[in-house]
Amino acid sequence: MTHIPGHIGSDNTSALTGLDSDLSGGGGFAGAYTNQVYLGKTEVPAAKGVIRGKKIDTGKAYSDKTLTTQQAKALYLTDPNVEKQWLQTLRKNGIDTSAPGFQIKARTLWDLSVDGASDWYATSNGKQKITPDQYLGWYVGGQKKGPALPSRSIYQYAPEQLAAKIDETAQNLLGRAITDADKTASWYQDLNKALNKMVMQGTVTTTKQVKNPKTGKMENVTIQKPEVTAEALGQTITSALEEADPAALERKKNLDFANWAFKKMGG
Repeated sequence: MTHIPGHIGSDNTSALTGLDSDLSGGGGFAGAYTNQVYLGKTEVPAAKGVIRGKKIDTGKAYSDKTLTTQQAKALYLTDPNVEKQWLQTLRKNGIDTSAPGFQIKARTLWDLSVDGASDWYATSNGKQKITPDQYLGWYVGGQKKGPALPSRSIYQYAPEQLAAKIDETAQNLLGRAITDADKTASWYQDLNKALNKMVMQGTVTTTKQVKNPKTGKMENVTIQKPEVTAEALGQTITSALEEADPAALERKKNLDFANWAFKKMGG
């Protein structure tokens, strides 16, 4: 009797056995790639010869190199070149291979990458030809937080704090305090808007990985770049006050000079 996989007939045992074979890959496409891992291209001997009086030379030719996952894992222990190249791959991906006992971790990463690449190869029916090296790049990339992105810290100032700073500068610069009339003036309101805009720029913090030139190891380095400083805020306030009340500014300068001269004359 012709067996039809999955057909429930008089021979249920044969049908179930056939269905199990299909699902496990024995009769389907995926089965041909199960537990296989793609290791890249390998050069094969070029075809040379004479056909019908014409010389044939196909030049370099390549074919896919695949092994079972068990063979690939064993290759790491039996072929020194595989281990050497793998350690180079680890370093290219920013992994320190100089730590004592790292050989164990390196082999573990190889086995993990072989299994991961094999999964892609088998699940895609051989269409996704992912090598262990490529899988490692994906895996390591997934462990990282991604590219170094700047973060911004914004320090909020209450209106009372800005008002106090303006008043302090006015007393030192003009010799007088800020009045209620000042607070309703357009220059004062414009100054507040300018200060708030400056404050909102905050401080940009960027963290990135760089190699320490002394130790040769990767380190996290945090760089803080303030977009606005206290000096910049003070200068903005000073400029606004000088423009708003030049008469008071002149009086304060004259008074300061008179006090200085008085002290010099010993009076």
